[in-house]
Amino acid sequence: MRLLVAAATTLEIEPFLTFLEYNFEKDPATDIYTKGNLNIYICITGVGSLLTTFHLLEALAVFNPYFCLQVGVAGAFNRELALGEVVMVREDMLADLGVEDSDGFHDVFEIGLLAAGQKPFLRKKLVNTFQDFPMKLDKTLVSALTVNTVSGVVATIKTRAEHYSCDLESMEGAAFHYVCLAKGYPFLQVRAISNYVEPRNKESWKMHEAIANLNKWLTDHLPY
Repeated sequence: MRLLVAAATTLEIEPFLTFLEYNFEKDPATDIYTKGNLNIYICITGVGSLLTTFHLLEALAVFNPYFCLQVGVAGAFNRELALGEVVMVREDMLADLGVEDSDGFHDVFEIGLLAAGQKPFLRKKLVNTFQDFPMKLDKTLVSALTVNTVSGVVATIKTRAEHYSCDLESMEGAAFHYVCLAKGYPFLQVRAISNYVEPRNKESWKMHEAIANLNKWLTDHLPY
């Protein structure tokens, strides 16, 4: 199987990269890790939708995977999700693409710049249908929104929570979903909760625990 693993930063998958170095053969010419019938290509996209789209498309052109996996940390609106918990994203949305007017924020669908059902969108959402799917869905399925500016003040948090009612927030998920759906690649976005979406307070974050749990899940669930 040809598996593409995408992450915004090396930090988020550093333990997994160490695992690959010790347990897989790496072709220096192609940067492909191989063990048996499993071939893995690592795509570090950079932070945000713009970089994610560009670098993911480049990786797809070079590697042409059977399956695409995006992994990383995320903030949670849903306080029933524990810090450090690993979850799987069923659907992602664009949260700050639109306009501000006197009566508040309106997304691109509400102002008619995009149709809510324009492919690959489904009712404004980028939904994973889990077709041709090689991995076990053994974690909580959640909804997510993608932003260019992380929510860090009360007014923004309140607006986004009320407008979208999503469980998670990231800066890359919707771009990953869009590209995979548009190109027809089976895919999965997996996130570990590093913090709650609240006024920015890094002292309350559980980044180390989230990264450790995410990478353990990743190494334990490779589709050999």
